[in-house]
Amino acid sequence: MGSEIGQEKPKARKPRADQLRNRERLLDAAREVFGREGGSLEAVAREAGVGIGTLYRHFPSREALFQAVYAREVETLERRAAEDQLEDWMRGALRLMATKKGMVAALAPVFEPDSTFFSDQSQRLRGAVAALHARAVAEGRLRPDVTSEDLLRVLLSLNYGPGADPARAEVLLGVFLDGLRVR
Repeated sequence: MGSEIGQEKPKARKPRADQLRNRERLLDAAREVFGREGGSLEAVAREAGVGIGTLYRHFPSREALFQAVYAREVETLERRAAEDQLEDWMRGALRLMATKKGMVAALAPVFEPDSTFFSDQSQRLRGAVAALHARAVAEGRLRPDVTSEDLLRVLLSLNYGPGADPARAEVLLGVFLDGLRVR
């Protein structure tokens, strides 16, 4: 009769191995294509070696693909924050952010102050930097008067601020990091 007692709800299927591989290939390709040129979805599919239909099965819109790539990069930064020293993480983050300049304009629609996506990713990144900062201060390798927000501000300024110069960013980061050390 309509009774659901004794009936099991259908379980969601686990993605097949080839589906997982295609998703990873698409994310890798999107990171490369968007970092180089802003890129089209067709270029991403071509770079991944899959058809455009496969891309749309995984990512129904351009925005969904951009968000997935960005979230994956934040995840990488979070993981590295647990493994790296502050200086190494800052250099790696600087390089990672520099390759994302092609994505900035495309991500603009989801980076609105009230965007849930933006606030979630921002919180994850801030948490990673705060953990690195706390560890470096506790180890006596970082001046305590510098905050984790200062560290983020420097990275963003070197990459996206007025007059940002990719050719000089690593040098300037080195000067900043030298100034952070406890003497």
